Amino acid sequence: MKKYILIISTLALLIAGNSCSERDLDLFPPSLDEIENINTEAKLQQILNGGYLSISSTSVYGVRTMVLGDIMGDKMFTNQNPSFLNSYNFNFNSTQQSDFSSMYDGLYGVIANCNLVINNTVVPNSAGLTRIKAEARILRGLAYFTLVNYYSASPTSGLNPEYGVPLVTTNYDASIQPARATIAQVYDQIIADLKDGMMNAELSGPKTTLGVNAAKLLLSKVYLTRRAAGDAQLALQLSTEVRDFAASEGGAFGSENAVLATTYNQYFAAQNDGVSEDQPETVWELDLTSDTNRVNGIGANISLPGYYYRLDPKKAFLFNETFYSSFAVGDVRKGPSAAVSSALLTQVGTPAITVDSPRGYWTNKYPQISSEGRYYRNIKILRFSEAYLNRIEALSLTGQTAQALIELNAFATSRSGVTYTGTNLLADILAERSKEFYGEGQRFLDLKRYNQPLSRPSNCSVCDLAANDKLFVLPVSQGALNSNENLKQYPGYN
Repeated sequence: MKKYILIISTLALLIAGNSCSERDLDLFPPSLDEIENINTEAKLQQILNGGYLSISSTSVYGVRTMVLGDIMGDKMFTNQNPSFLNSYNFNFNSTQQSDFSSMYDGLYGVIANCNLVINNTVVPNSAGLTRIKAEARILRGLAYFTLVNYYSASPTSGLNPEYGVPLVTTNYDASIQPARATIAQVYDQIIADLKDGMMNAELSGPKTTLGVNAAKLLLSKVYLTRRAAGDAQLALQLSTEVRDFAASEGGAFGSENAVLATTYNQYFAAQNDGVSEDQPETVWELDLTSDTNRVNGIGANISLPGYYYRLDPKKAFLFNETFYSSFAVGDVRKGPSAAVSSALLTQVGTPAITVDSPRGYWTNKYPQISSEGRYYRNIKILRFSEAYLNRIEALSLTGQTAQALIELNAFATSRSGVTYTGTNLLADILAERSKEFYGEGQRFLDLKRYNQPLSRPSNCSVCDLAANDKLFVLPVSQGALNSNENLKQYPGYN
């Protein structure tokens, strides 16, 4: 009898009694980590849940992927804790990469689970099967988009276009040794997956699962990153559809209505999960509970609150003075004053100027304690507000710069932010994105997809990096190279 071994032994660790929280993934408690004859929706859902749990692990979006998107950028620095110091200093190669060595394997683990779902021909057709496969396609598209973002050059850079990432769409087989696909081939696969998911997923499912709006939002970002002929117009169409859905629901932090400071602050910083999780602003968030955290590894030893929250013993990440000063005085995204401990950006308890010059700012976007306990706050990955900013970016790329500036200032005004002149519209758009999504894993990738150099203003030993530097691409580990003779290292790391 054929057996499919889960890439990670996730579900075997779960207890038989599920949490009663309505926002939990529908977890199944088998006695073994192997599943025989995937012939029911329930078993297929279990495989899909393994994919969700894998992408929420500390190796991927539970910690490392989110951190790398900020720590390798120009708004944040680390000093007290050696965690991610090598990544901050771009001190890595194929053998020294402990900060992200597990991310590559973790993402392929997600893909392996998704492939088992997508390729299944045994489970009878039904609406449930259509939904499950659609979510798997979206999840696989996200995994490949993450891989190609970090392990390949920007598709518009012209650098090493043959160095995409290996494409595996067949069921798991330890004997296969896939070579790198081209960057263009990887993007084609991502787009195909997200289009399929967009057509067949649920429109309004749980916030902890990937639905139609998640697929559309991701696909708009894919088009804005690839920027082939016609991509900007497609990004405009998709981001407008997501924006309009958000506006019709009346709850997203869009630009039509001013955002109350208390609402914005509590969405991130409130200890009450009821005002932070499962909110209209959220498109997709990672489900963190006592059960899921036993599988994904999030806890006292490694977590986003552990690194970001000012009272956690492992606190390490601060935002620099130049970034803080870029906000308008009343901008709700930083708070009323750096002297207020509950502000989203605060200097309360930051190291003295003798340690950091200039002093940095903690963020309260990741509270350590919430209603369910320590380290159980769901992690927001996709928000409806990004649809507004993706639309503005697409307007600019399609030559509608006047309208783009109008909508950019409307968005900034909704946060009580600065007014932009549009003299350098792309710089203005990227600046607004940095204010909206700091701490959410986007800044480094925003710089990279527009082939912008890295220029840190302070608190750095590696302060500048040319846009064509190999260090904008992560090396694959020596272990991955050893196990796959067809896998080539990215040029410059050999």
